[in-house]
Amino acid sequence: MNTDNSEATSRARFLDSLAAGTAAPAGGSAAAYSVAMGAALLAMVARLTVGRKKYAGVAAQMQAALEQAEALRSRASSAVAEDAAAYEAVLQALRQPATSAAETSARTTALGAAMLHAAEVQLAVAQTGASVVQLAQILAAHGNINAAPDAAAAAHLALGGLCAAVLNVHSNCASLPGQQQASALAAAAAQLESAAQAGLQAALQACAMRAGTA
Repeated sequence: MNTDNSEATSRARFLDSLAAGTAAPAGGSAAAYSVAMGAALLAMVARLTVGRKKYAGVAAQMQAALEQAEALRSRASSAVAEDAAAYEAVLQALRQPATSAAETSARTTALGAAMLHAAEVQLAVAQTGASVVQLAQILAAHGNINAAPDAAAAAHLALGGLCAAVLNVHSNCASLPGQQQASALAAAAAQLESAAQAGLQAALQACAMRAGTA
């Protein structure tokens, strides 16, 4: 089977599954996919830099960036399915019977655990997105100058996914029984979003400076 055709089919199926009238995959998986695309773009920029004589002085840095970008891509790609599974666990908890006090208690416990896991999956997506934005700053500033806009685009994609993930964290936290736990998750998510917003601006500035438009 042609690998390119297989990958194109896989992407099309994912988009079809998002468009379908089903509960999952949904926004959480889309957030992870956006972060994964950002990481993939950074891997491309690094590959366009490594081995070029013009960039020999940053060869080691770019090789390390390539390895980090691929690790982030793998992490975000895995989160696409992880989020769908986490949401399915939430649905299963909601389907549990609640016709007695014991059943209601068991359902509440199961739902709380499922919502917590769903929030943690999305917080991890946000953390990965923040790492992609941070790496984008390095590649926009030191990678192949012709691909600097791609590094900035990667930061945009990662930040978009991160913001969607943060939204999901807040949504899931609203259903958590423990207010202290919910507050800690929400605070961590907000901090990641704030730092990534600043990181995007730094990546854009680096790109503009190299293009002579800053």
